[in-house]
Amino acid sequence: MSGYKNFAVVGAGAIGSFIVRQLLVEKAAGTVNDVVGSKTTVDPAAKLIPVDYLNKESVKKALTGVVRTALGLQPRIAQAAKEVGVKLFVPSEFGGPTKGETEGLFGEKGKIEEQLKAIGIPYALFYTGGFADSLWVPHLDLDVTSGKVSVGSDGSNPMPFTSRLDIARYLSYSLNEIFKEYEAKTGKKLEVTYIPVSELDARLASNPQDIFAFLHKVWATMGRWEKTDNHLYPDWNPSSVVDNLPFA
Repeated sequence: MSGYKNFAVVGAGAIGSFIVRQLLVEKAAGTVNDVVGSKTTVDPAAKLIPVDYLNKESVKKALTGVVRTALGLQPRIAQAAKEVGVKLFVPSEFGGPTKGETEGLFGEKGKIEEQLKAIGIPYALFYTGGFADSLWVPHLDLDVTSGKVSVGSDGSNPMPFTSRLDIARYLSYSLNEIFKEYEAKTGKKLEVTYIPVSELDARLASNPQDIFAFLHKVWATMGRWEKTDNHLYPDWNPSSVVDNLPFA
C-alpha cells in the first residue's frame, strides 16, 4: 500500500485484526498517518468509529478522507466509499482466486469485483492462498498432531499458503510437501487419506455449503497460480508454511 497514508478497516476478525495491528505498527514508525476502525476493532490504538452499516450516511461519515480497506458488508460499503472519494477499495479476498466466479462459496467474492468495476472505484484484490497459521484443524481433517490427515485428489497440486501475519506475501507449496516436512521435523509418520475429486464433487452437489469439500477441492484443483508476485515486495521475509504448523 505504498503511497497511502490513511486507512479504514471495516471489521476486525480473522484477517482484519491482523491488518489493523500491522497498520498500527506502520503508524508508530511514521509511515501511516491514521488508522480508523469500526467498533468491532479491538486494538485500542486504532481510532474507533461507531458505524450503522444500514445507514449510508453513517458509513460515508466514517470513510471520509481515508483509504478504504474493506472486510464484509461490501456492496453497501463500496457504494458509500465511491461517493466520498475513497482512493482504493480492498475487498475481502485473501484466499483462492475468485475472478469470474458467480456461484458457490466464491460467488459472492467474485460478484463484488463486478460491482467495483461498475461503480468505477479503484480497487485491489489480494489472493494469498490458504492461511498457513490456521488451517491445521480437525474440522478440515488437517490436524497433523492427530497423526491422520485427508487431502483432495492425490495431494500433489502446488498451491500458495500465507500466514495471516504475512498476508499479501506468497509461498508456493503442495500439501504432500508440507506433510513430508512435518514428518521430517517431528519424526512422526502421518496417515494420509486421499479423497477423489469426484467424491468432493458429490459432497458439494449434496451440500453446496460443505466447507470441507469446497476447500479440499480448491486446493486439489486450483490451476490459476502460474506465478506469484513476491518480487514486488523484496523487503518482505515471510515465514514458511511449516513454520506455522502445530507441533504439539
